[in-house]
Formats: sequence, structure tokens, C-alpha cells
Amino acid sequence: MTDYKNYAKFNSFTVDGVISNISELSGKNGDYIAVTLITNLMNEDEGCTVEFTNSDGLMALYQKGFLPKGRRVTCTGHIKTVAETYVSKSGEVVMLKRPKISLVDASIPTGGLGPMPADKAANTVRRTGVVVKPAQAATQGLPQVKPAVDATPQVF
Repeated sequence: MTDYKNYAKFNSFTVDGVISNISELSGKNGDYIAVTLITNLMNEDEGCTVEFTNSDGLMALYQKGFLPKGRRVTCTGHIKTVAETYVSKSGEVVMLKRPKISLVDASIPTGGLGPMPADKAANTVRRTGVVVKPAQAATQGLPQVKPAVDATPQVF
């Protein structure tokens, strides 16, 4: 009875943060993006970093310019590791500037894309147009389009 195997639980983690670093990389399984978010756990704290990789839809968003540094996003995933230290090349244990949470199976759910930084938002394509009432169309030199009217149905 003492030989139980530990299985991962279905723990889910959702975080709101700002993209501090994002880069496109290549690995043995193909191209992917590595994303680092910074979020604050308490008021006036140093923050916490959340890292994850993705090779699907988020990579396409990044390539189209919709995931720049500075964009606020809400992300959900499963916690893989939590770290507060790392080992330097010389073998010394060093504290990280911020605690780090690494996620697997991370995604940005519908509604999770927040505001873009001001300089990036200015470069996005915006559609502009004017709504013209049919009565005003003739005065502005626009062709008047009359709606199609069906014939009155006959009662049998």
C-alpha cells in the first residue's frame, strides 16, 4: 500500500500581467515563442515573473504584432515549477530579482487580451467611416439605395 505513484492534479493558475519579454525561438520540435509576464502579487511589491512557451495560436498572434512587449494579458495554465533562486555558472546559489512561476499548457482565454502599449496601438489598422442616413445620401451626392420591398402576399 505504500507504493503509490503521485500523479499531477488538475490545478489551474490564472494570472493577469504585462508582457516583459517575448521572443521567437526554434527547438527540436519546431518554432515556438517564449513569453515572460510580470505581475504583482501584493501592493508595492517587486512583482513575480510568469513564464511559458507556446507554438500554436499565441505564436500566430505574436507574428501578426498583437503580442508586443508591454501588452496586458490574462493567461491561464498549469504550474510546472516555482523558483526563487538559481545556480550560477560558478555553482553559487543566487536569488532571483523576482520569484518565477513556470507554466505548461498556457493559453490566453477569450477576453484575455488587454490594452496595448500606446506606441504599438497607434500602429494598428483602424477602420473609419461615416454612417449616412438615406435622407442625407442625396444631399451628399451619394447614390440612393431604396430597400427592396416584397409584394403583398395573397390570402387564399
